[in-house]
Amino acid sequence: LNDVQHVEAARFLAERALKEGGPGDDTSLDFVARRLLARSLRPEELEVVRESLNDHLRHYHAHVDDARALIAVGESRADAALDPAVLAAWTMTANELFNLDEVLNK
Repeated sequence: LNDVQHVEAARFLAERALKEGGPGDDTSLDFVARRLLARSLRPEELEVVRESLNDHLRHYHAHVDDARALIAVGESRADAALDPAVLAAWTMTANELFNLDEVLNK
C-alpha cells in the first residue's frame, strides 16, 4: 500500500483531518479512524497511534526535505497552507491506518 495512489490518498485524508478534524490531535485522529474503520479508536489503539504520530512529527520536523518529498507524491498538489512536516507526519499516520487488516477487510 505504498503505491503513489495510496500515499496520495493518505495525504488527502491527512489534509482533511487537519482542516476538518477539530481541535487537537485526538479529535483529528478520531476523524481519520471513523472514515477508515467506521468507528473510533479504542483507548489502547489511540495511545499507539498517537505515539506513532508523535514519532513522525519529530522525524519530519528534523527532516523537512523528506517531508516535502513525501507530500509531493501524486498528481494533486499538497495544500500549501499546511506545514509540510505536520502534513507529512499525518500522511504517514493515515497510511499506517490504511494498512490495518481491519481497513483492508472491512
